[in-house]
Amino acid sequence: MTAGRHSRNYAGGAIMAAERWKLNTLVARFPVSWQSRLRQRLGREQTWENLRRWREAVSKLVDAERGGLRPDASDDEICTQADVTARDMHRRLGLVAAVVRARERGSNVALRLQAFVARRLLARRGMLDVWLWDKPEHRAGAVARMSCPLFWRRAYRKLHARTVEAVEIQIGNVRQGRGVYASDNAVTRSRAADVRNAAALESVIAVNDHHQAYTLAELAAKGVANQEIRRHELLTRIAGFELIAKDMGHWAVMVTTTCASRFHAATTRKDGRVVDNRKWERLTPRDGQQNLSKKWARCRAAAARAGMVWYGFRIAEPQHDGTPHWHLLLFVAGGTFAQLEYFFRRYFLACDMPDEPGAQQHRLQFELIDWAKGSAVGYVIKYVSKNIDGHGVGQDLFGEDAITSSQRVRAWARTWRIRQFQQIGGPPVGVWRELRRVHPDNVPDTAPEPLREAIVAMNVAKTEPGVQSAAWRRYTLAQGGVGTCRKAMRIKLIKEATGQKTRYGEDAADRPVGVVALGVELFRNHIHEMLRDHQPFERRVTMEVESERAQWLMGGRSKGAALAVAAVVFERSAAGASTRIHVNNCTRPPAPPSEFAPVVRRMRKLRVFRRFEAAPGRSPGMQQE
Repeated sequence: MTAGRHSRNYAGGAIMAAERWKLNTLVARFPVSWQSRLRQRLGREQTWENLRRWREAVSKLVDAERGGLRPDASDDEICTQADVTARDMHRRLGLVAAVVRARERGSNVALRLQAFVARRLLARRGMLDVWLWDKPEHRAGAVARMSCPLFWRRAYRKLHARTVEAVEIQIGNVRQGRGVYASDNAVTRSRAADVRNAAALESVIAVNDHHQAYTLAELAAKGVANQEIRRHELLTRIAGFELIAKDMGHWAVMVTTTCASRFHAATTRKDGRVVDNRKWERLTPRDGQQNLSKKWARCRAAAARAGMVWYGFRIAEPQHDGTPHWHLLLFVAGGTFAQLEYFFRRYFLACDMPDEPGAQQHRLQFELIDWAKGSAVGYVIKYVSKNIDGHGVGQDLFGEDAITSSQRVRAWARTWRIRQFQQIGGPPVGVWRELRRVHPDNVPDTAPEPLREAIVAMNVAKTEPGVQSAAWRRYTLAQGGVGTCRKAMRIKLIKEATGQKTRYGEDAADRPVGVVALGVELFRNHIHEMLRDHQPFERRVTMEVESERAQWLMGGRSKGAALAVAAVVFERSAAGASTRIHVNNCTRPPAPPSEFAPVVRRMRKLRVFRRFEAAPGRSPGMQQE
């Protein structure tokens, strides 16, 4: 047998035919789109070189069958496999527990042995990345998850999507001209998930203690799950930062950074052809996102050590082959722009293959925004819209319709679990959203000034739709400004334990119930009369204001039946209803006896929902619905 272009003896031809038959048998298990793409790329010519390339390609395809799922497995098949795996793990871990009980060992020994066996089973099946709980306090919940079909359903969906998409990138199905940003299969899975979620939300009726009934789809449409509301809120916060930057005389700069060539599966030649990148190291888009995040963490730490303050937004979006790149809109003091450029070049460029061709020109770009020519919102609005719903964009860089392109971007972000938008600096948005639930009548005149300022800003935002950005500016200033660290924020969330357990026996996460602000008040007492002192004392005051949150009861029947059931349930005592709805029965510790000690005042919620309307000739007021 020779290793030439063609095998010319009978034995060599027979061996090659047998090898080709084996490979074709393996390839036949995979989707038709994969088979056609492989034949197109590797060719049909029977040579030993092609045979070697076929072996490498098929070995990559076999990786797509992790968890015993075919690459073209439907969601029903994933759910069935999840049930099978949960039953198998339950049986195996149950046998381990029975052996431990027979030897009269304690429950801690059983948990440690079950965790060890579960890790061994996952490693044997190539799914060790599913196990994420190595701390002893999480051991019981981790073992419980191994026997839960719902956990395996989520794990298999994520594992299957990532593995299949990685193979799609390897065989060239994710690039310009085929499947820009994400493969067609990923987009199909994303649309199917949207349909499933919409059906689930429409099938559940939620009734609150005010006897208002909505479907979960109607409630979701009122929050940031609505793509239009999400886009408006992001642009509102960006415009608010821009107002602050103009007031303080700061500069705005757009920084665009991308990954090194080893993260790119495809490259575009000068003639416009898209070809395989020979420098690619089989890295996924998630690897690229983690690489950028690591560089950004080091850059932020260096800037913080230097005392540099910046604020703005970070937008992550895919290139045509799925590799992520970032657009950062940063506001900085004018004299620190050179320092900003130095930090970015040091941590994003100099430490990662700075000498490769094109690195200096394309890996990192800076663009100062001229306030006389345009606003910061005008620079980033196309990136925000393209990554959410494609509103007002038209076509993207590759000639795709922006609405269709936004669907592919969402599929890309879901598959690789990439956070598309992130605020840099400034106050937390969680407190901003919680302040919307605080009733203005529940904030007395004696409340700390930052809390009163924030409430006034929220009232203006609700009554005058055109000044939301000004409201974000006032809220930021009430929190102490853009340079205030999170620990020094003047308004924070109040979180209380629910006292409930998850399905895995773990404590449920604390739930926000309102906001808290710190202040100082002046007071007089009998000591002033004794000393004949006219200067009052000062003491710290903590004002806690509960937000207007309703209690909800979930059901799957009609609205009329749900209202009838809720009328009975909400008439029970809190103890009787606490198993179905979130009721907090915790009592606070008594106040310290000293009148000079810090005082905590708790403003309980009014249990009144009102809407804001601006009456002519008077300040914005409240009217009962």
